[in-house]
Amino acid sequence: MAAFRRCILALALFAVFAGLASAQNIVPMSCTTTAFNNAMRAEGKNELIGDLVISCTGGNPLANGQAAQRVDFTMTLPQAVTSRLASVPTTTAVASDALLLIDDPNPAASQIAGTIAGFGSNAVPIPCTETNPLNSQATCPTFVETSGGVTYASATAVNPPVTSAANVYQGQVIGNTVKFIGVPVVVPGNTSGVARTFRITNVRMNATAATAGPQAISVAITSSSGQTGNTAGLFGSAASIATNLGTVATGLSATGTKWTAAAPGLTTCGAITAQYAGTVSFAEGFGSAFKVRETPGAAQNSAQSDTAQPNTVPQAYQTESGYTPTATGLAGGGDIAALDVAGKKAGLADFGTRLKAAFTNIPSGARVFVSFTNVEKATSTNVGLPNSNMFTADALTAAVGSTASTSFAALITGTEGASLTLASPSIDAVGSILAHYGYNELTVSSSGSATAVWEVLNTNSTANETLTFSVFVTQAAQGTTGTATVNLSFAPTASTSTTIPSFNDTSGSGVSSIAITSCRTILLYPYVTSAGGFDTGIAVSNTTTDILGTTAQTGTCQLFVYGVNASTGVAPTNSGPFSPVAANGAAFPATGVPSGQAAQWLLSQSAPGFTGYAIATCNFQYAHGFAFVYSPGLSAAMGYLPVILQSPVTRQQSPEPVSF
Repeated sequence: MAAFRRCILALALFAVFAGLASAQNIVPMSCTTTAFNNAMRAEGKNELIGDLVISCTGGNPLANGQAAQRVDFTMTLPQAVTSRLASVPTTTAVASDALLLIDDPNPAASQIAGTIAGFGSNAVPIPCTETNPLNSQATCPTFVETSGGVTYASATAVNPPVTSAANVYQGQVIGNTVKFIGVPVVVPGNTSGVARTFRITNVRMNATAATAGPQAISVAITSSSGQTGNTAGLFGSAASIATNLGTVATGLSATGTKWTAAAPGLTTCGAITAQYAGTVSFAEGFGSAFKVRETPGAAQNSAQSDTAQPNTVPQAYQTESGYTPTATGLAGGGDIAALDVAGKKAGLADFGTRLKAAFTNIPSGARVFVSFTNVEKATSTNVGLPNSNMFTADALTAAVGSTASTSFAALITGTEGASLTLASPSIDAVGSILAHYGYNELTVSSSGSATAVWEVLNTNSTANETLTFSVFVTQAAQGTTGTATVNLSFAPTASTSTTIPSFNDTSGSGVSSIAITSCRTILLYPYVTSAGGFDTGIAVSNTTTDILGTTAQTGTCQLFVYGVNASTGVAPTNSGPFSPVAANGAAFPATGVPSGQAAQWLLSQSAPGFTGYAIATCNFQYAHGFAFVYSPGLSAAMGYLPVILQSPVTRQQSPEPVSF
């Protein structure tokens, strides 16, 4: 019996030392790294960095039946990691939808002929749901070596082995690091054509705090807790990686063209009925700054792929979403609930790029309309053409998921961070000026603000694009005047936003957008005097009452004089404006000069001893005047008609480029 016990003890010690020897007999694999440098918007709070792929061959496989060694991957970014988190960030690590993939599992594996489900390349995604704090031992089942490392299976079953070991690991985020814990490493050995790959994907960064240019990112591979020997040595020099996985640049540039007034001029002489008030435009800072939510027609789980086939050679991200594994592998397929974060699919963005126009200081009573989609060939006198992709039969259905080459965005309903619900395009909603053109009315608050948000539904990622939207207004005759401003930015911009994507508001102080002005007639009296025994009588008539059917208008009229006083050599301190007086010397009512009446000034009453010129500004159309210069003592007099000047606020302006 004693001899038997000694034999058992010897066998146990042999097994322990054999295991230690095996663990310490580490032959590094031959590993290469592929870093995909992704374009990142400087305005973005959760910009995707590029994938990092580590591909390894060779090494010394463990003996059949031994559990694979584990390592931890720690990625460090120059700014905070902003991948979707399972809870509010704290000083401890929080689970995220950043993923590490072993051998690029393919959710569509069951549909690919000749693949072996469950392990190796094209395996069905099996998530590790380990969410323990950092530096703890991962408890997910690991793999055991079989057939010299060519294939591998789970250690959770004995005979026969089952293929349920995890090949998708969620990252644990704290600050600017994301860590993948207890990732098993099955050494491929020297078998021809066999490689082991590790892909880190779905990592997002707050680019708003970054310096423009390449972003230096490091990855350290270390031995997991509880492992014997330097298991990180399996990766050789690849155990410490420094590379660039993103380049930060301005995403929204030169965003706007506006007119201070648009022909025929937004004046309140009569009612303004759906008149063109200019445009708002959004220009990309680089070719892929505008992104759709998912690639139309492609499997939504494509790991940085812009093709329908998942896990092909990845390209730069061209969508707001990253890698979104599903149970079936097809767009809209079943969810892998174990990878859900905050109730949402891993890697899936909330919506595509959104563009926001925030109007302020809209004159009271004005109604504001914007084009339902972007327009083409808009000029200062032309509302532009509606995007043909949006105005075909069943336009809304055709727009979503379109693969047309023409880029377009469509107006959404609700707040800037609401789920995508497209507004229904209104055709000729008010009046007939814009017949067959789709536009929608914005809600104007009591403070004079209104916001329009469009979502990008189709885009060309290879060229810088500008999306332009027309703006229209209505206002009652003789209604409130003023100039509205507009701020243009990405959306949403709320400081507490947890949506993907979300942005900083970089729109600045805004620029003039909608200008509604009063009717005006400007009269120039080139010579007036009240010096040297002379005086000047000035008259203005409101001729909007006639036999021609002209709409009668009532407005104020004021006189401004420019020149010098004969005795002092300077302009009089009361050089204007002067209130008009009636022929009998009584002041006109506060409503101004009534239609069909005349206003008169005697220059000496307000500016004695003055010589110069005068300008009368009247807030109604068809003002006409007369000046009479006379000297009672000299019995000399002459009269003339003033020059009618074109009002500068109704004169057509050239488009003025505006940077936000």
